[in-house]
Amino acid sequence: MRLILTLLLTIAAVQGTAAQSNTSSIFRFLEITPNARASALGGNHAGLYQAQSNMMHVNPAYLNTQSSGYVSASYINFLGDANMGFTSAAYTVDGIGTFGAGIRYVGYGEFNEFDENGTQLGSFSANDMALTGAYSRAITPKLTAGAGVDLIYSSYASFNSSAFGISGGVFYQDTTSHFSAGISVRNLGSQISTYDGRYEPLPLDISVGITKKPEAFPFQLSLTLKRLNDWDMRVFGETDQPDLFNNVMRHVLFGGEANLGQNLHLRLGYDHYLHEQTDSGGNFSLAGVSFGIGFTVKSIDIDLSRNSYSKLGGITRLSIKTKLF
Repeated sequence: MRLILTLLLTIAAVQGTAAQSNTSSIFRFLEITPNARASALGGNHAGLYQAQSNMMHVNPAYLNTQSSGYVSASYINFLGDANMGFTSAAYTVDGIGTFGAGIRYVGYGEFNEFDENGTQLGSFSANDMALTGAYSRAITPKLTAGAGVDLIYSSYASFNSSAFGISGGVFYQDTTSHFSAGISVRNLGSQISTYDGRYEPLPLDISVGITKKPEAFPFQLSLTLKRLNDWDMRVFGETDQPDLFNNVMRHVLFGGEANLGQNLHLRLGYDHYLHEQTDSGGNFSLAGVSFGIGFTVKSIDIDLSRNSYSKLGGITRLSIKTKLF
């Protein structure tokens, strides 16, 4: 446990280095929300109430004894021909802690290759992949700490790159008051091999989040401040920094979840940064808005979500989770 806490302090101490600026980072697929529940609630929440092993990519401290034996998988039919898959599993060893393993894969489809004269040379594919191992241990009955390691590989035609990343987090949950809070540090690392000899930073993200269900209110509310290590949240094409309020809002994820019994859940979320990235400029736009539903069929948990990208369309996620061992 001291090793985990030391790791978290080390991550926090070096988070301000210029090399980890998100403005020019690579392997951006690591930022994609790994399951439909979190996606419907707006994105990668760091302190989500009753989060389990299928969100260990967001906060390794989400691994706990309740996650043991569960296996999950998610599929996203992304924009264009891109397809994404996520899978994870967790297992608790008594007296030691909970271990998790996961795979994230993105295939971008086939592309035509041309020379400088416009002559077609053939076709090539592009893909990204990350293998994750994580560990979490309870510090107190309500507080857990966790750490994870990612091995990352990317291939675009003849260009390849590999990297390693480490993540860490702490998570507090009080079921009596229906409150949870978490801190996560993700994607701190470096390339092992580069595309063209030039080293580029990973998309470091330091996030703080809470979830609370007010009394006599149907929704539990989740709020996360993301990318606290990167104040400048300009989107592509912006030359001037946004005003203070707009820039603060770009760090905010917000979501609400209503439980209609034990086996049916309704969700709604909003990501203002995604809104600014994809807003078409019309009078009314749902860019950045997300919604979803979760339900249980026998012993299988099924989650569906839909995220609006304005005129670019939308993204639908499907996630399933069940206990196999």
